Amino acid sequence: AQAARSAYLSLQSGLSQVKALDAAIASSRSSLQANETGFKVGMRVNIDVLNALSQLYETQRQADRTRYDMLVNTLRLKDAAGQLAPADIDALSALLTPP
Repeated sequence: AQAARSAYLSLQSGLSQVKALDAAIASSRSSLQANETGFKVGMRVNIDVLNALSQLYETQRQADRTRYDMLVNTLRLKDAAGQLAPADIDALSALLTPP
């Protein structure tokens, strides 16, 4: 029961984190665009653009990691509930396999 509770709470936390990180990605994209525009008109230096790009990539990496953790926690929850089936592993493998 503790394993199921832990996996469920981790899933709920992951959902909240993904929403927050998606908002942060949108903000980082906006910041990058503003810095690129500023660079083009001479108001920003290239390091500002690079820092904004780095921030965007870091935020995207965090969001991807959180989504991955959610997939794993979904499997843990199914396992704790006795509902994990080979089809679940196959579905996850398909999601993680590059096209």
